[in-house]
Amino acid sequence: MCGPTASKSHKLLALIGILLCLAMAPFSVSAAADLPDKPPVFANEQAAMNYYMVLAEQLDVTTGISKSVFYSGAGNRKLAEQFAIAEDKMTLEMTPGGKFLDDLKLFEQGSPLKPEQATKVWARLSRRYAEQAAGDVFCFVAGARPTGVFTTVELPELRKNHKVGNIYHVSRL
Repeated sequence: MCGPTASKSHKLLALIGILLCLAMAPFSVSAAADLPDKPPVFANEQAAMNYYMVLAEQLDVTTGISKSVFYSGAGNRKLAEQFAIAEDKMTLEMTPGGKFLDDLKLFEQGSPLKPEQATKVWARLSRRYAEQAAGDVFCFVAGARPTGVFTTVELPELRKNHKVGNIYHVSRL
C-alpha cells in the first residue's frame, strides 16, 4: 500500500495496538506513572473517546475501607479535599488513576474531547470509584445538580454497593 490509504491504515493499526495494550493490563500506580504526560495524537474524535474510555476502565482508583470521599457542587471539591487530607481519606482525584486523569485537563481548551465526552470518561471513572468503595463514605454534595455525575452515577452505585456502610452527607467542616 502507498499514499493516503496506507497512512490511514497505519494510524488505525497503531490506535488498535494502543487500545489492545490498554485493555490487556490494568494500570497500577507505577504503570500510570509510565504513561505519557501528553495524550497521543488521535485520528479523530471517536478514536480519542475510545482511548479515554478504555483508560477509565484501567486506572487505579482504589482506596482503603472508610477512606472514600465524594463531592459535587460549587466549592465542594475544596471542602472534600481538606477533609480527606485531615482525616487520611481520598477523593477520586487523590487516587493514582484519578490524579492521572485530572492532570490531563480533559475539560480544558486543547483537549481532544468535547466537554460531554470528557464527562462520560469521568463518569465511568467515578462509577468505578463508587464500586470499589467500602465501609463508611463521606459526601460533600450541598448544591449538587440533580443531573450531575454524583446524583446520577456515584450515589446510585454507592447505594447498591454491599460493601458500603453509612453514606454521610457533610455540608461543611
